[in-house]
Amino acid sequence: MIYRMKRFGIIIAIVTIAILGGGVYLFSKGGKSQTVPSVSGYEYYWGTGCPHCAKVDEFFQTWALKDKVEIAKREVWYNKTNAKIFAARLDACQIPQQERGVPVLVTPEGKCLSGDEPIINHLKEIKIDEKSI
Repeated sequence: MIYRMKRFGIIIAIVTIAILGGGVYLFSKGGKSQTVPSVSGYEYYWGTGCPHCAKVDEFFQTWALKDKVEIAKREVWYNKTNAKIFAARLDACQIPQQERGVPVLVTPEGKCLSGDEPIINHLKEIKIDEKSI
């Protein structure tokens, strides 16, 4: 009887240690925040082969301000580093997982625009002060 109680106590101790150790491991991994550079200009996220991204790219080619407005363009389907930054940007914009996709334009104010038409329309409305160029 005493042997059974000791064995039960040892099993409880092992299970408790395993649960605590697992919790510490999971929370330490989840607690690490990924460093994402702050938005300092426009950021454009796209994917190779994306038809909506192709429409935005076509607009970029003919856009009158293409040489005057700096836009960091990042491919996210094949570049893991860009994909992580993209995910962090969408997290900051509180875009749900099921609504995430490319193309996305992040403005210098941190606003996320998704889809070819909203992006193109936004870019068409940018006004540049010729004196500051």
